[in-house]
Amino acid sequence: MFTSQPRAGGFPQILLVEDSQTTAALVGNYLSGSYRILHAKDGAEAWELLTRNAAIELVITDIQMPHMTGHQLLVKIRKSDEGRLRNLPVIVMTTADDNVDRNLAFLNGANDFITKPIDELELQARVNMHYKLARTIRELEESRRQLAEQAMTDPLTKLRNRRAFFDNGNKALARARRYSGDLSVMLLDIDFFKKINDTHGHQAGDEALVAVANILQSLARTEDMVARMGGEEFAMLLPDTNLLGTAVLAERARVAIEKERFILGGKIVPITVSLGIAARSADPADTIDQLLNIADKRLYLAKQNGRNRICVNDEGKSSFAS
Repeated sequence: MFTSQPRAGGFPQILLVEDSQTTAALVGNYLSGSYRILHAKDGAEAWELLTRNAAIELVITDIQMPHMTGHQLLVKIRKSDEGRLRNLPVIVMTTADDNVDRNLAFLNGANDFITKPIDELELQARVNMHYKLARTIRELEESRRQLAEQAMTDPLTKLRNRRAFFDNGNKALARARRYSGDLSVMLLDIDFFKKINDTHGHQAGDEALVAVANILQSLARTEDMVARMGGEEFAMLLPDTNLLGTAVLAERARVAIEKERFILGGKIVPITVSLGIAARSADPADTIDQLLNIADKRLYLAKQNGRNRICVNDEGKSSFAS
């Protein structure tokens, strides 16, 4: 007999939906050596279990049951808003000559069928096959998700990277347009970062980047996004935030970094940053690229005007400095 890999809480869980105690006992006996069997007497009870128990990995269901039939349960599973439910393997039990129910179940999304009376070896073979197939698909999806996450993450600071910034920025801008909301961008650069690398070494430079990233992340709201754009440059994407609100946050970030006691390579190293900001409501920008370019020009002005300051307009006059 196939022996599945036990989960942290025991064997993989299968939901058996069957109103006949005799059939339920038989199926449970056939599969109990490799799976933990949960039993529901009808589709309504089964649906409640499915929505509450994310550990269920496969469903075996009869067709004709009170309260909610197997067909109705199958439709609810396949139309669920939750991906884990939509993708559950479902095996339907039918009688050998019940082609109508079998065809309807197939149209509703059944993965496989098994006929009554239940043959032990056939049941085990079909359940094992669909369980292993579903497990492989989940592992591939998780691997794909992790690769996608890595492609959007800066490996040093663990912040989002430039690609993620533009991806999220385009979506945030579309939402801002749709709901007539605001969207701001804050761009900052570590002052004299090359000097930190040259004087204290690249390891110290990396430590500085991580430390600044952590400060920025600590200032961000749940809906904000902090990204490392490359080198010593960082950006924050700020939904529903106007120019004034962004200026206040930028000044908080500037002061927090200026006051931080950075220990790099065993030495205390003062660090300051220059910042440029832009907001959709105040600046003529149709794309996230244009909004970022406006912030970039103001960042340049902040550096040109002495560094360790923020710049909020193209003249560089409205700025805070230490």
